[in-house]
Amino acid sequence: MDPQRVEQLVSEVVREVLSRRGTRMRVAVGSDHGGFDLKKRLAGVLEAKGFQAVDVGCPDKTACDYPDYAKAVARAVLEGDCAMGVMIDGAGIGSSMACNRFPGIRAALCYDMKTILNSRQHNNANVLTLGAGANPPEVVEQMVLTWLATPFEGGRHQKRVDKIER
Repeated sequence: MDPQRVEQLVSEVVREVLSRRGTRMRVAVGSDHGGFDLKKRLAGVLEAKGFQAVDVGCPDKTACDYPDYAKAVARAVLEGDCAMGVMIDGAGIGSSMACNRFPGIRAALCYDMKTILNSRQHNNANVLTLGAGANPPEVVEQMVLTWLATPFEGGRHQKRVDKIER
């Protein structure tokens, strides 16, 4: 599909989702030093699209440990401060593992549009983890916006999600 058409469709869906909620959705954004630049870029994109990006760290490019910031993203979602979270490290794997230690967090490491859609439609993921260098920034922007706008389908998938929570 034409990238401009994808951006147009994502923008329309985001506007529709936000208008139904009546308020700006708060999204926790976190990273380690390797994901810092991408996190800052995504926070700006989210704000421009009507979301409230809540930056939970890291504060700069100084070497740091991703579990500290993955924990901050998970807590922001669990405590209800943010509806959803996005965590970025070098590969996304460690952050996914760290976030999934928290009952109630369903963190999904996604690397393309198929996994983005599946994580929301079938798994009701509430945290997205990403590898900073896995995709070009423009692609990551579309992935994140699509992830935020994609609803959980429920139905046959609900019982499986319920089993995760047990």
